[in-house]
Amino acid sequence: MIDFENLLKKTRIYNALKQEAKNNSLSHCIMIISEDEIACKNLCKLLARMLLCENDDCGACKDCKQVEAGLHPSLIIPEALTVEGIRDFMPKCYTVTADKLKVALIDSFQDIALREQNRLLKLIEEPAKDTIFIMGVTKPANVLETIKSRSTKYYIESFTREDLKEALSRHADPYNAEKAIAFADGSITKAMYIIKNASFIDCYNTMLNIFNYMNKSTGLLELTSQVPLKSKKTAKERCELLRKYLDAFEIVVKQVVEYKSHINEDVDDIIKEVSEKYNMATLVNVEDLILQAKEKTEFYCDAEGIFYQLLMDILEVKFKCQL
Repeated sequence: MIDFENLLKKTRIYNALKQEAKNNSLSHCIMIISEDEIACKNLCKLLARMLLCENDDCGACKDCKQVEAGLHPSLIIPEALTVEGIRDFMPKCYTVTADKLKVALIDSFQDIALREQNRLLKLIEEPAKDTIFIMGVTKPANVLETIKSRSTKYYIESFTREDLKEALSRHADPYNAEKAIAFADGSITKAMYIIKNASFIDCYNTMLNIFNYMNKSTGLLELTSQVPLKSKKTAKERCELLRKYLDAFEIVVKQVVEYKSHINEDVDDIIKEVSEKYNMATLVNVEDLILQAKEKTEFYCDAEGIFYQLLMDILEVKFKCQL
């Protein structure tokens, strides 16, 4: 089964293309665009399965199983996105098969070098007969404008909290799933990043505790020691660890904001407790301060200094916003 199949079948893209396939009005070149890598790749495969299944995308027949395994005779996938892989891929798109339709699929098109994208341009401009080209793109800036202009582009919309909650129920317990959804911004990829990083919940709990108990600058050194940055040897490692804690901090603040805004009131008691200590003006500024701190870590500067300064800035903002 394709990952998150039920969720992806609800998307506007899937249903629109399914209808176009029934009406024989599909574009010969389809570009699926989303920063959500998991959604993008799996939707591309789901579309290929839908096009090659003769039983209304049943998911159970031989055709569906072969597409899922990447072994369907009418599904053409490059073995690699290298020079050699693309060169071998192109002539296969022109081979004749017993089926009426062929699907050429590249689910990570942005990873192909520009020179090889130029080679594929002719294939896209002059497609083989009865061939549908499906491209998945997570970074549109890495794709040639000439290819984008010759493709029919579809953008995956962000998933709702309710849809993600249902989809993640098989992958995580309710507590971890809730934290993942808070971080995800409607993205399956971001949600799964949290779920697959077992230590992330520890980071979340640490940052929630720090945010709850930071009241005066005199206690900040003790609070910052809860984040074990000194356990890492190099400046790069310390900054990478700090980014993980800052990601968790973003979730904490987002949950507090959503609770205070009555967007999501199904939160832990400690979130409710924290929400009493910060007004909305402070929280909005805190979100910006966290982003600025994350930007600083990209330069592998003094991680301890970045973190301490962040907490100092938050206290200053809190004081100013409460005047």
